[in-house]
This record gives sequence, C-alpha cells and structure tokens, in this order.
Amino acid sequence: MVSVPKFPPIPRLSIVIPIGRDLTAFERTLISVLENPVDGSEVLVCHDGSYDDPFALGDEIRFVIADSDNPLDLISAGASQARGRFVHVLSDGLRATRGWTDDALEAFEAYECGVVSPVIRHDTQGTIVSAGWSDGMDRLCQSASRGHQEIVSSGRQRTGAYLPASFWRRELLRSVTDCIVSADVMEASYAFHHLVSQAGWTCSLASESEVLFDEDSLPWNQTSLNRGIRTQCLKNYFSGGGWSRSLSAALWGAFASLTRPGQMLEVLGRGLAPTARPQLIERLRPTEVAVCNQHEMVVSMPSRDQAIEQPRRRAA
Repeated sequence: MVSVPKFPPIPRLSIVIPIGRDLTAFERTLISVLENPVDGSEVLVCHDGSYDDPFALGDEIRFVIADSDNPLDLISAGASQARGRFVHVLSDGLRATRGWTDDALEAFEAYECGVVSPVIRHDTQGTIVSAGWSDGMDRLCQSASRGHQEIVSSGRQRTGAYLPASFWRRELLRSVTDCIVSADVMEASYAFHHLVSQAGWTCSLASESEVLFDEDSLPWNQTSLNRGIRTQCLKNYFSGGGWSRSLSAALWGAFASLTRPGQMLEVLGRGLAPTARPQLIERLRPTEVAVCNQHEMVVSMPSRDQAIEQPRRRAA
C-alpha cells in the first residue's frame, strides 16, 4: 500500500498579530484570539526575533520573524507567510470577541471589496471608539466614534480602515505593504486607502464585526503636528495640490476646530504639508498595487518591470 502524505488544510483566514513594544498588550490580544477560535483559520505571531515563546504555543500558532520591529515590516512578514485567502491584522491592545470575523468575511463576497474595517468598541463602556475613518474639514483620517452609532446600525460604507485592525484580501495586502516605506501605522493606513482606491478596490464597514479596546481613543489617532503634515501631504499627492490646497485646508480646518484648541497644532501641520513632499515621493512605490479586474473578477498584478527596485524599509 502506498502511503499518501497528509497535508494540513489550507485556511480561509490568516490572523496576523504583530508584537509591538508592549508585551502585556500583545499577550492580551493573543489570548483573546485563542479564546475565540475561528474555524478554518491560522494565527501568525510576527516579531523581530526577540520573542522566545514563554508559553510554548508553537503547536497552536506560527511564529514569523521579520527583519526589524517596524510595525509595517512585521505586518508585511505576516502577509508574506499567510496561507489564508484573507488576512486579518490585529495589533497590540485590540481584543477579539466571539464571532468577530464572520461579518467581515461576508463583506468580501462583493468582488470589488478589498479591505474591511471592524468596529472597535470600548471594553467596559461599550461606546464606539472607531467605526472606520473618514476625512472631515477639521481632520483627515478621522476616526468615526462618539455620536456615530447610527453609522454602525445602518451599515453604510466608511471611507477607510485602520491597518492595526483590518481585514484584507491576501494578495492586496502583500502588494500595498511594498508600496510605502514608513514606521507610522496611521500614515500607512491613509496611504493604503488611496492606493487601493486607485486600483479599483473598495473598503467596507463590517458593523457586526467587533473588537475591544481599553481606551476611548486610538493611539494612532492622537493629534500632532506630524500627523497633520503626513495626512495632508498624502492627500495632496493622490488628489493633486500644493501650497494653495494645503493653506486652504489649514484655514478651513482652523475654523472647524475653534472649539477644539488642542487640535490647532495638527491644523498647522496641514498647512506645512508641502515641505514633506520630497521625502514622501522617495518613500512611495505605488506601481506595485494589485488591481481589481472587474471583467475577470480576479486580482491581477502589474508587470514587475513597471516597478523600481524596492528600497530596504526604514523608519520614516
């Protein structure tokens, strides 16, 4: 009798958990995933080689080693090793809930849907911390949170998903992580949205897909001068515009933020955005994005000779 080797089934979903600097937060995230198992899934823990698996979980999860502790490097390494058709990124501090992937995976039944955002709720208060993000007059890449419960109830599509809590078609995520050199997950989230939109993909909000967070605001959503510069610089790059657009955006942002003086520094950053354009152009490689082919309903990749040699990822 000929012995036929048995291969493990190919999972539908790969859950990628990058290890950041807060090991306690990472462990809470990992425990929440293991306590809420998803049929047909695999769990990948991505680190820079410094994590020694003190709980001996090698039989339950796969460890992936990246070249650095850059969050985007870790996610890219996880996506490159993922076997699932879809990839879910869940970063430190975010916790899974029972059945949290079901609604998100259903959203991919629309062939043009490339990215899905879950709803992030406060662990104890139950309020919405984020239901995707949108661009407003006062801020770009602004989390939809307080007062937006009706958005979740209606299921209306949001503008974009934050990378640390997002679902992707695997090949699309692999391609966009090669498109920008950055250590800023907010900047990457905003850049990825524009890149996938230009490639013909849409982003959906999975209103029944919920993850938990301990705070009432997200760390990558904190206002700062640098945040204003980076978001407006990306907006200008993809939409066209320079000093005139930036100064106009800063002016209108200042009016919209009169009751929030703490936000004025970010508004100022939007006005200074053109100063960062040369550096942004050096860090972008937009020709590598997987394209949504509406006729063949498949993911197609651009020719490799369209792209320049990928620079080694470095901290922005």
